[in-house]
Amino acid sequence: MIKIDSNLRFQMWLALSVTVVTALIPAIFILMAGKNPVTAYTSLLAYTLGTFNGFFEVVTQSIPLALVGLGVAVAFRAGVFNIGGDGQLLFGAIVSFALAPVFGDWPMPFGLIAYLAAGFIGGGVLGAFVGWLKARYRASEIISTIVLNLIVLQLLAWLIRGPFQEPAKTMPWSDYLPETLLLPNLIDGTRVHYGLVVALAAVVVVAVVIRKTSFGFKLTAVGQNPFAARYAGLREGRVVVWAMLVSGGLAGLAGSVQVAGILERLQDDFAPGYGQAAIAIALMARLSPVLVPFTALLFAIFYVGAGVLQREANVPFPIVHIIEGVVILGFLCFDALSRKRSLA
Repeated sequence: MIKIDSNLRFQMWLALSVTVVTALIPAIFILMAGKNPVTAYTSLLAYTLGTFNGFFEVVTQSIPLALVGLGVAVAFRAGVFNIGGDGQLLFGAIVSFALAPVFGDWPMPFGLIAYLAAGFIGGGVLGAFVGWLKARYRASEIISTIVLNLIVLQLLAWLIRGPFQEPAKTMPWSDYLPETLLLPNLIDGTRVHYGLVVALAAVVVVAVVIRKTSFGFKLTAVGQNPFAARYAGLREGRVVVWAMLVSGGLAGLAGSVQVAGILERLQDDFAPGYGQAAIAIALMARLSPVLVPFTALLFAIFYVGAGVLQREANVPFPIVHIIEGVVILGFLCFDALSRKRSLA
């Protein structure tokens, strides 16, 4: 007979208990809305994981979420709470789109590479500015990023109704990107584009930097114990600025990828809530770059499944956010109780 270690047994029972509670709480709200929870859950999972179109739509949706989540993980590793993923994503898209007429005349793939690099730089500059405010004036990065989110959102609204508006001047969106700057489809018959390759390459690069370079060591040192890091001679302010530059840059890259791969032009708040979701994605991945794509896939299921629940199960849209929030809380509770047990 196989003996199971007591700690492993505890982990198994804890995982089962959290899963059951996580499923029951949203079910109560679904019942209160007069709908069948079994039908709702079946519709959600059957489409997103059980159909060709649904699964690849989840993969497509996970691309920007993974890039922004990766950026948040970098900032959090340095002890900086980057709440500005939405603004950095939009600003990166704005900067790359503004330079699109220049890059559109370049030969392939150099124009596309320059376009994506511009998005990274745009988001990176915004992130570095927040890092500089924190390092130089001890300004709260939470307040700074929230304010910048609002500013960039209004900037985008003005641009697509003013300088960037489409030629007919009738609709609140920009003209299309040049053909040479569009990310081609990676899988025929789906919307999965080469942004997936960009996202996976970013995951590999960030993972290597964090694990194998002095910059990665400095990030972790400053984030875990800034006092010890200063005592060891590390320049905390410089590390914070660089961490926010990379964090914002990855979010900006997500913006340019989303425009080049899906939207093909700028429009109002085209990635709502991505910054907030990225925080949960990074935390659930325990700030590990390798795990970020998997948690991004989980959140992409909620994004894609929201429409399915409304169409097929007739479930009100806000309940999708309840399910998403309960899943996050369930994971955090599992993680906290597991750590407490390990310490004990």
